Amino acid sequence: MKNSQPLFDTKTHYQIELQGRVDVEWLQSFDSSVEIIFAKTANLEDITVLKVCTDQAGIVGLVRRLHGLAITILQVQVVKDGK
Repeated sequence: MKNSQPLFDTKTHYQIELQGRVDVEWLQSFDSSVEIIFAKTANLEDITVLKVCTDQAGIVGLVRRLHGLAITILQVQVVKDGK
């Protein structure tokens, strides 16, 4: 077959912004490939920025887990070339 898609999703880099601070130990226990960065907004609210490299099932699982903990997800975006 020409131009066929791979059967499984390849890993992709994502950046997720969350309102407030997330427990780093909990997140690392879920997936050690998650890089955590804390940033401040102009109005001094805490925002947690996660950089994640995973496949589609991994990102869906992480979003579901965050939602189950009532963490507000501000943004999820694909980051090209992991940068």
